[in-house]
Amino acid sequence: MAKILVMTDSTCDLPADWVRQYDVRIVPTYVQFGLESLADDGVQLTRPAFYQRLTASQHLPTTAAPPLGQAVDVLTKALQDADHVVAITAPALLSGIHSIFKLAAEQTDPARVTVIDSQMVSMGLGWQVVEACQMAQQGASPEDIRARLVAMQPLTDVYAALDTFEYLRRSGRVGWAAAILGGFLQVKPLIRLHMSVVSSQGRVRTRERAFEALVALVHEVAPLSRLAVLHTANPQAAQRLAQAIEDIYPPDSPVPIVEVTPVIGVHVGPNALGFGIVRAEQPNSTAD
Repeated sequence: MAKILVMTDSTCDLPADWVRQYDVRIVPTYVQFGLESLADDGVQLTRPAFYQRLTASQHLPTTAAPPLGQAVDVLTKALQDADHVVAITAPALLSGIHSIFKLAAEQTDPARVTVIDSQMVSMGLGWQVVEACQMAQQGASPEDIRARLVAMQPLTDVYAALDTFEYLRRSGRVGWAAAILGGFLQVKPLIRLHMSVVSSQGRVRTRERAFEALVALVHEVAPLSRLAVLHTANPQAAQRLAQAIEDIYPPDSPVPIVEVTPVIGVHVGPNALGFGIVRAEQPNSTAD
């Protein structure tokens, strides 16, 4: 049976023990504070250090895709250890990472590399990586894995309640957010990432109402096959959110609580809450 390894980028937010369990090969993206460029690898830039620095900084850091040479290095090593590599990336519409991975495949052994645009970040991407790893362990072909992930993507969402519009607006990645001015910066925006598009799901005035809105949202989209709770430097609220949705946990599957990686934190800011979900497939229904 051919051995398949899965490669992805650091926006996937996979817990470290899952990365080790599935031998996922991860290419770090980068956060730049002025002229200082730090790999989003948990070593050069840890989550606690990043969020502390983000709140203290007068200037918003920027993010960057990995250099091509680094992607080539990770892919080359993966190809040495496997017969085929399935490389799953952040959305091509939101980042240059997908293009970097495609170039890396072209410069190594393109016949042995399958590059897939996940159309998601955070655990929306992470759940696709887990699915690919589990399928590979069960002997699925690269073609079968691609087909499954493409079918899974319309069922996959990341929802989040941000503490402020400011970071999203200043990042410039979402056009409608850039138009938000004045008092709207003081509200708590609810956003959804679905099929590469970030959309507004409403605005509330307080953190408690944002929390309640998230709980209501996750109940509305149930039943689920995968669920992760997400946060940015907000662990106590994340634990509370996990407890508030215990009734819809996927069967026999502990729900991870994930602190969102710095390269995403740049765009959403601290004190955000959310979840990454895959909706259960329903007979005779279509995803939104």
